[in-house]
Amino acid sequence: MLNRISGTFAATGVSSSQGAYGRYSVSLTGGATATVELQRSLDDGSTWGVVEEFTADAEKIGEEFANSVLYRFECTAYTSGTVTYIMAS
Repeated sequence: MLNRISGTFAATGVSSSQGAYGRYSVSLTGGATATVELQRSLDDGSTWGVVEEFTADAEKIGEEFANSVLYRFECTAYTSGTVTYIMAS
């Protein structure tokens, strides 16, 4: 079954979260001037840690081998444009 979160940032904010197990892909596009973090939670969303920080368009493939792990995006700094984000696992 495909898990997917997608949307846009045109200001600071947080995406919805999703579980991931095995391979996942991340896509950030739009050419915005912004900082977006890919974050991971091991405790059902109470605490989030930064996996990677992006300041430009990016494509990434990763792997997750722990059960019950959540992922989300957070736009922590925003200047202009629109960030389109997708994470699929």
